[in-house]
Amino acid sequence: MKKTKPNLLVAFAVLLFMMGCQKKVDNLVQFVNPLIGTGASTGPSGIKHNHNTEALGQVTPAVCTPFAMTQWIPQTRESEQKCVAPYYYRDTEIQGFRGSHWLGGSCVQDYGSFTIMPMTGYLRTFPTDRSSKFFHENETSTPAYYSTMLQKYMTFVEMTGTARSGFFKFSFLRGEKATILVTPNSDEGEGFIKVDTAKREIYGYNPVHRIYQGRGQAAGFSGYFVVRFDKPIDNFGCYFQMEDLKNQVEISGKPDIGAYVSFSIKTGDVVLAKAGTSFTSIEAARANLDAEISDWDFEKTRMETEQIWNETLSAIKITEGKPEDHTKFYTALYHSLLYPRTFSDVDGSYPEFDGNKTIRKIDAGHVYYDDFSLWDTYRAQLPLVRLVAPDKYEDMMKSLVLKAEQGDWLPIFPMWNSYTSAMIGDHANTALGDAYLNGFDIDVDKAYPYMRKNAFEISEGDDYKNGKGRRAMKSYLEYCYIPLEDSVKEAFHQNEQVSRTLEYSMTDFVLSKVAAKYGKKEDAEILTKRGKNYSLVFDGITQSMLGRYSDGSWYKDYNPIARAPYLTEGTPMQHLWGVPHDIDGLFDLIGSKEQVREKLDELFDTGEYWHSNEPCHHIAYLYNYLGLPAETQKRVKNILNTEYTAFYGGIPGNDDSGQTSAWYVFSAMGFYPVSPGSGEYQLSSPIFSTVELNLNPKYYPGKKFKISVGKAETDSIYNHVELNGSKCDFVIKHEEIKSGGKLVFSNKN
Repeated sequence: MKKTKPNLLVAFAVLLFMMGCQKKVDNLVQFVNPLIGTGASTGPSGIKHNHNTEALGQVTPAVCTPFAMTQWIPQTRESEQKCVAPYYYRDTEIQGFRGSHWLGGSCVQDYGSFTIMPMTGYLRTFPTDRSSKFFHENETSTPAYYSTMLQKYMTFVEMTGTARSGFFKFSFLRGEKATILVTPNSDEGEGFIKVDTAKREIYGYNPVHRIYQGRGQAAGFSGYFVVRFDKPIDNFGCYFQMEDLKNQVEISGKPDIGAYVSFSIKTGDVVLAKAGTSFTSIEAARANLDAEISDWDFEKTRMETEQIWNETLSAIKITEGKPEDHTKFYTALYHSLLYPRTFSDVDGSYPEFDGNKTIRKIDAGHVYYDDFSLWDTYRAQLPLVRLVAPDKYEDMMKSLVLKAEQGDWLPIFPMWNSYTSAMIGDHANTALGDAYLNGFDIDVDKAYPYMRKNAFEISEGDDYKNGKGRRAMKSYLEYCYIPLEDSVKEAFHQNEQVSRTLEYSMTDFVLSKVAAKYGKKEDAEILTKRGKNYSLVFDGITQSMLGRYSDGSWYKDYNPIARAPYLTEGTPMQHLWGVPHDIDGLFDLIGSKEQVREKLDELFDTGEYWHSNEPCHHIAYLYNYLGLPAETQKRVKNILNTEYTAFYGGIPGNDDSGQTSAWYVFSAMGFYPVSPGSGEYQLSSPIFSTVELNLNPKYYPGKKFKISVGKAETDSIYNHVELNGSKCDFVIKHEEIKSGGKLVFSNKN
């Protein structure tokens, strides 16, 4: 395919300039394939257990910087429907290029987005009419750059992006009138859009609506955008559905609206477009654009974004191993570093949490974040961010505290800058507690009263309907478990009483350690006891976590391998192990070590292990607690090799904001954070000869932590581990990573 190339001398000069200004880092972006996970899972557990969209990775080939406000995505699916990602590999036509706030790997929905689409010839407005064939062999996708050929229009599209802005290069290879359309993707018909020919801009907004609790209500902010062009505009107009409103400068308050500008072009002409975004105002979107992309040098912006990714990815260096494992590893790391989302402007402005349209400003040098998929990410994704980007991680934790201050309750699952109570548990508490116990500044004097409130107080009335507070807390405090009679109304996930009991018990354990460290002895004693509440839903007859009524009797229709209404997305055989905070206590309930191993083996050997679902993610590491590290290594390496691939179906199911990818990153390095609040990582063994963590010295004074295998046999199972020359029992502490050192795996007789 012929591509329009920039002037070689100009490109070479830019390259020399960038090389002179930037820190030398390895080209790790070359190993990232953002198309991995854009199709259905090919992993065995996903094929067996996934239902409907659970089978899909639900990620997109997003162009952006780490944790960006807005991602730039080729759009193959229209609107902001729930569980519909903007892009799927199996699709054959592109409808445009979206400034998106899709939560990658999820079953939620996009919000505050807009789409830009170049075309030649006559104006086409509906997505299915304007869409163009494209071919994957003509598609280039990296974290910093995407390109493809729109066959219908013979237009080669390139895009790059920054934290809040995007940059497009449209090369028209056919000499017809060129038109660029922009549409706010407001399914509710509330969007606004306007053309300003003097400024060469199209700008507008797409109001955001809440999801889950409060679904459909205004979220109190919009996705604002400004699109600017490098050429004078020849013709312009707006449209409503298929009606061309020539020379009309603005339109609002209707579905299927947009605006367009046209240019007179010759074959090979290029039109550049830049787009700024914000959640506070059109003026802020324009200011973000001016701050982040101040000129019309597309290659410079692309190289700057690529440099940011290379520097970020270089926090973890790997050597040797299989080539496809390098691709899987750095792609998983990329997917792990997209969320939570930057929500503040370059000047620190952001919409106040919980939807009252007030604009706040975070302290200079800090960022306010939102879109925390906490039921998923407290497990591995946030702990990975803690290692790779600790400065951003600390701001993320402080953002949770800001939300509590502004909404008066610590949120359960904050997304769309709102309370959602989307999933179960109380994992803002889990995440904050884990951060505090690992030495991070969470503003504990401000945080603890809200953390305690979630654990001790019952939310009622409008607060409860709004998604504030733990669900079914009255039952939990009364019975120390949630009985089956409580169907958990005012929750997107109703019922699931046993899973809720397990997760509240685990969070109470984490919070007990926070209380003890913070000097709240009485709270610590109460919460420590509640950390054992999981035992009240363990049934010794069925050897499972089983639904229980308020009179103490048990659920009768027991099937160990069928999904149950008292569990969240899983079976009793899978959820038995949902006690990561007290593994020894769980094992005591089950019986002897032999009985525990038999049940673990049964889960894996019968194909009932379901890696697509987060409650299973720690289970392979439980063999370590039986003194069987070889079994942990065997199970973990089998998952790495069979559930993940370097192709578009290469994620085992929903990536869930990078949690499933973060599991891969940790496990490929040879360690995993099984128990929040423990400060420990259980070891498997690395699949690479060496793994080097290059750590931020402000948070990790040891600067480097190196993991290696004795004879570079990366497929081996190891029986001996030494940390800084001393034997360790297949567990290391976060403090030991913080101090730096060497972890060496080997085999000894």
